[in-house]
Amino acid sequence: MKKKYILLIFIVLIGITSCQKASINGDLDGMWQLMKIEKRDKPAEVPNQLYYCIQLHMVQLQGAAGCSGTFSHKGDSIYLVIRGSNKNDVAAYGMNDTIQSFGIEVLSSEKMTLNSSYAQLQFRKF
Repeated sequence: MKKKYILLIFIVLIGITSCQKASINGDLDGMWQLMKIEKRDKPAEVPNQLYYCIQLHMVQLQGAAGCSGTFSHKGDSIYLVIRGSNKNDVAAYGMNDTIQSFGIEVLSSEKMTLNSSYAQLQFRKF
């Protein structure tokens, strides 16, 4: 009888822990609202309800035009590849191409600042 209870508890614990994907990107994972775009030699822009959703190896751009792709994160840089879209689709998100490299200037559980040769993007965790 005791073995049945132990087995039941073991199965429940395995079920609870196996259903959730663990964060592999630390503070980078989550939904980020794009608050400000500072393009080189242009006035700053304040976008309206644009989001970067980052989890595991996927990124989804939500707002003006929905786009999705993959990314890689290594040290203080992030490399995005947005598939099935063009430059016009990603322009509203502070990107000048569907393949973009960013340096991570600030990354915390609440704020993120990304820099590219094209623009600086400021985010807040949503």
